[in-house]
Amino acid sequence: MPRLFWKKADEMRVVSTREMQRIDRLAQEEYGMPGVVLMERAALAVRQAMAGRYGALRGRRIHIYCGKGNNGGDGLALARLLAEDGAEVAALLTFAPEECRGLARENLERCRTYGIPVQSWADLEPRQAGAADIIVDALLGTGAAGPLQGSIADAVGRILELDRPVVAVDAPTGVDMDSGRVAGPAIRADLTVTFGLPKPGLLIFPGADYVGELITAAIGFPRPLLEEDPRTVWATPSVVRPWLPLRPADSHKGSTGHVLICGGSAGMTGAVAIAALAALRGGAGLVTAALRPGMPFAEKPLEVMATEWPALSGRLEAYRAIVAGPGMGTAPDGRELLAGLLRESGAPLVLDADALNLLAAEPALLRGHPASLILTPHPGEMARLTGLSVAAVQADRLETARRYAAEWNAVVVLKGARTITALPTGESYINSTGNPGMATAGMGDALSGLIAALLAQGLVPWRAAAAAVFLHGLAGDNAAGRLGPAGILASDVIGEFPVALKAL
Repeated sequence: MPRLFWKKADEMRVVSTREMQRIDRLAQEEYGMPGVVLMERAALAVRQAMAGRYGALRGRRIHIYCGKGNNGGDGLALARLLAEDGAEVAALLTFAPEECRGLARENLERCRTYGIPVQSWADLEPRQAGAADIIVDALLGTGAAGPLQGSIADAVGRILELDRPVVAVDAPTGVDMDSGRVAGPAIRADLTVTFGLPKPGLLIFPGADYVGELITAAIGFPRPLLEEDPRTVWATPSVVRPWLPLRPADSHKGSTGHVLICGGSAGMTGAVAIAALAALRGGAGLVTAALRPGMPFAEKPLEVMATEWPALSGRLEAYRAIVAGPGMGTAPDGRELLAGLLRESGAPLVLDADALNLLAAEPALLRGHPASLILTPHPGEMARLTGLSVAAVQADRLETARRYAAEWNAVVVLKGARTITALPTGESYINSTGNPGMATAGMGDALSGLIAALLAQGLVPWRAAAAAVFLHGLAGDNAAGRLGPAGILASDVIGEFPVALKAL
């Protein structure tokens, strides 16, 4: 989990590159923080992080690959500081020195004054390049986007060939800091020190896989700028904990909410059973499973009540939360059930699986619904709902979820590694829990049931969604810790729901 020098990592606002550039500009223009001080503080933060990870740096051979912008300026300032610590430092430029401007130029001249070797990276013989103990990536900063070109691309190729520990200054070169997209060869860092606040691309895959250990350093940005109301939040225990429902001493099954799970088709009734059990384990007082008429329900948990779809007509007011879709199929009667729920339900609706496939086939169903909606697509379902390719969905998960949450006036839970919960108002949460062992059948059904349980206990839809995503991942992490990372079942994770709730 990312760490911060100035406050706990579990109280973390996430900012886009544009938002970070605004903070940087206002720090200088309105708070009088000189850019040269921010650059020096950035270099100090990287030095501190390196010492924390690698120990004493005296005598270590450190090669700092520098671009010609402010990121390179941070690297040049770092070269001077590491030389003061007794490290054997070389500043390796990817540009002609006369192309350097502003603060980067000032630090280039200081390096020369201090007697630090400064040369083109391309002039370094392969044997000399391979002698580095640690490499620092100060090529491109947060604002860079798109495939790498020219000398930067060539320098990244050299670094990748060397296979040495790499420290990234602000961001690993080649990773888009807004989306996490990696368009070509990119630095795979062991340690990344980013400045001010973390950026989405450091937390969202595939970018998150290139970051290594992530540390965020404030470096002198004024607190009022860093603590503005967040548009994006890294969902962690301190974020989720205050939302969770408490159990008064006089609680009873009616006061903790009644959940309805609608689904079930031939060979798929287990999906309903999983969602129903998840709702109970998530704290709902009562759970009713509604299946297609005549459908056997051999998997029904003993604690779950059962009914058939036609019996729901005119009785939806009994439920505080409704899930539609697990194992439902896309036959016409399923379409009529979904249309009726959207038309008649006053309770929040969690739409998953085949409910999403029905919506993809008939988008007009999303218009004019009276209920609060939570849509929980995986990337394939999101592609069908939006008409985008799966690759396009995955290329910018955060903005895709935001865009369609607003368009559909619904909470969108875009599932996958680092699940995104997006609100219609533009706010979003990047989840911090979960593991690859959860990539197995039934996990989405378990999440839908857990969201409904929290809705039934009184959470507003967006909090129910973001909290359930966090708890679902935490339960998965507990299961992986107990069983190992492969072979985890949805039922294993559901069994950990009460443990996860207790932990918070």
